[in-house]
Amino acid sequence: MFKFLGVFLKIIATIGVVAIIALAIAIEVYAISDIYHALINIASGYSEEDTIIQDCLKSLDLVLLGVIFFTVAMGLFELYVAKIKNLPSWLVIETLDDLKSLLIKMVIFVMAISFTGKVVTYSEGIEILYLGAGFSLVTLALTYFINNK
Repeated sequence: MFKFLGVFLKIIATIGVVAIIALAIAIEVYAISDIYHALINIASGYSEEDTIIQDCLKSLDLVLLGVIFFTVAMGLFELYVAKIKNLPSWLVIETLDDLKSLLIKMVIFVMAISFTGKVVTYSEGIEILYLGAGFSLVTLALTYFINNK
């Protein structure tokens, strides 16, 4: 009975991993499409510098989001299905806390790029201060969570 349950849970985990990988691939394809359009705008001499910078940072954000989903899928596979050999030490996932820590670090990085995109294209008002304060509070809370498990 327990062997069947273990196999069933591995199958469910594998289905979840495959779904996350499909999502990551879709995000990467969308990011490549955005990068292609940004390159076309740059090559054609599009003069709106703020728009080009915003498009490039958005594309970078999407690529990193896809990488995050690939990393989560790999971590879940390692935790619940089978170990993956020959990974760099920083990608080895031993516990769920390891996966959460890696994910939090990646989320902070994506937030930093997203905020940079907002700052670069910002025009006026005090809203950017509120946005920066919000990002800072979330980053502090996530950093506290990582350091005080």
